[in-house]
Amino acid sequence: MRNASYLLSALVLAVALPAVPASGQGYEEIEVADGGTIRGRVYFESELPERRMIQPSRDNDTCGIRVPDQSFEVDRASKGLANVVLRVEGITRGKPFADAKPELAQIECRYQPRVMVVRPGSQVEIVNQDPILHNVHAYRGDDTVFNMAQPFQGQRSAQSMPEDGVVRVVCDVHDWMRAYILVLDNPYVAISGKDGSFEIDGVPPGTYKVTMWHELLGTHTKEVTVPPGGTGEVDFIIAPG
Repeated sequence: MRNASYLLSALVLAVALPAVPASGQGYEEIEVADGGTIRGRVYFESELPERRMIQPSRDNDTCGIRVPDQSFEVDRASKGLANVVLRVEGITRGKPFADAKPELAQIECRYQPRVMVVRPGSQVEIVNQDPILHNVHAYRGDDTVFNMAQPFQGQRSAQSMPEDGVVRVVCDVHDWMRAYILVLDNPYVAISGKDGSFEIDGVPPGTYKVTMWHELLGTHTKEVTVPPGGTGEVDFIIAPG
């Protein structure tokens, strides 16, 4: 598969499900004085990966005949890569977590969103919006986190997320369905948008390592300095290997 030949900043990265670096324990929420912003993009340097198509093997009335593979969500115009998680390492005291109610939906035999970030202990609401059976099976490494059937349209179930790490979600009925839940105990995180851009605000002034995570490209880290009330710029450029 052509996607697997890509390198990030000329470094070979694992194509197997990459780990997320462990974060510090006991994060403390405080008021951040003179907080700054980290801004950047994740994008392809030149050649773009081919868009692979998947042919669903069942339930075609709901799932479709040919659907795009979501593992590389590339905007052809900007060459940006979406669904990349960017995280600032080493901050143990800072802005509060966002008040969010995360939801993972099954729509036309695809998980939406493809990638999400939650804090440990969060309840993720999983909903089947399709008129067919789905079986939601979540793994942490090779271990099952939860495994449940949702045979009815509109069916909901709340599942608690474990400690830091990557939770891979599949459907045992439709084997092309994938989602990734990153459980992180630090709110300094963003997911790249359609054009590959991201922004993390409220960052205490200082020099930090920013780690990117992608389901196929793995992890890579760069350093950025955030001035008081200012902006630190950092890009992750993907080059063909």
